[in-house]
Amino acid sequence: MMLGSDFGRSFYYLGIPPAKIFIGEIVLVLVFVFRPRELCDRWTSFLIRPSAFGPFAWCLLFSILYGVFEVVYGLSAGYSLLTALQNLVFNIYPIYFFLGVWAGRDYPTLFQKIIRYWAWTLAIYGPAYLLFLHSVKLTMPGADTPVFSQPGGGGLIILVLLALERKPSRFWLPMVVSAIMMLAIQVRAEWLGMLVALLIWGLLEQKMTKVLSIAALVTALLVVGFAADVDLPSPAERGGSISTREIVARGLSAIDPALAQEYTDSRNTAFYAGTISWRTRWWNAIWNSVNESQSKMLIGNGYGFPLGNLVPYLRNTDIRTPHNIFFFALGYSGWTGVVLFVALQLSILGMLWRVYRTTGQSIGLAVCAASLIGAFFGNSLESPIGAIPYYLMMGLIIGPALCSKFAMPPRQLAHRQIAEIGVASQPAFAGTTSIASIL
Repeated sequence: MMLGSDFGRSFYYLGIPPAKIFIGEIVLVLVFVFRPRELCDRWTSFLIRPSAFGPFAWCLLFSILYGVFEVVYGLSAGYSLLTALQNLVFNIYPIYFFLGVWAGRDYPTLFQKIIRYWAWTLAIYGPAYLLFLHSVKLTMPGADTPVFSQPGGGGLIILVLLALERKPSRFWLPMVVSAIMMLAIQVRAEWLGMLVALLIWGLLEQKMTKVLSIAALVTALLVVGFAADVDLPSPAERGGSISTREIVARGLSAIDPALAQEYTDSRNTAFYAGTISWRTRWWNAIWNSVNESQSKMLIGNGYGFPLGNLVPYLRNTDIRTPHNIFFFALGYSGWTGVVLFVALQLSILGMLWRVYRTTGQSIGLAVCAASLIGAFFGNSLESPIGAIPYYLMMGLIIGPALCSKFAMPPRQLAHRQIAEIGVASQPAFAGTTSIASIL
């Protein structure tokens, strides 16, 4: 599921598009049917037994129950059942965290291996997409989503390879391609997210030298592109073109559109700035809609509400998300929904901090920060392409470090106890910390 992010939205549209049933929902149903104990028993044990996972388990339970309430509320108001259920997945997708914990507990290096495959896949698919695949006019059966969608995750790949690989130089090619893709796709939220993530990782682990090397790599790519006068047509969904000037102009347009015009023409500047202004006007309309009465402040407009109808330019369209997770939660579920979402994310941050204090690795905190920043400026945690990889990654990172003994199957627990007895008989054990003592 994480590797599917290399291929953009198209991978997550595998399924039955006319019925709005996609691979993300299908996987969860299959797990509940064929491996219910791996989810239900673990979730239940986290609820009733004190552990580091308890706050997340309770927050998720309340979030799902509240989501069901919002569906009922929306249906009672006459909204579409299908749209209401599409909103409900926002509360459902965090269940993937348990799948990540399950996989990470049994295969502690799985996250690192997935990133390696992700890196090499992007190194092949990314350039192919920019050169010719973006112009192929094929769509997923039953949907208007292109078969070849824009790839993503370049910044995340660079960060994880530098943080976890003993010899990251072995992956110089996919890291260079990842940096090129991160610049070429021109998603400003990803740029900001990766900047914050790199600073978190560099400061917490005292790796600022490597952070500066990444900055030097990006700067070198921009300088080479400027010197070579590289100017490639950009994919239609991004607008503009791929060049150093256009990349700089897109970044500046979010701060000072007038200054951005020094690097591109006024038409492109207006387009770049327009991708921000249509969102901010919608956000303002959502804010006013929710805060117009006490009942809406508390529970929002309900799942299924046509949120786009709050602004004239989105009326009667299929756009359901304001590209900001705060206003998504506020618009549909009010301040109660916002509080539940924030509580869920704080429970994840608490576990990640515990992992950092235990292992010294801050990669989880960095990835979480980048993902949340992206969610506040794009369509992320309310959609499968962002939510599923995010919660899976959090589980894969947290699971190996914080899984307690009661969450282990009996045979594995027996092997762990034997290993601990064997290690405890050696003098070196005196300076180590067991997982049980962590929890």
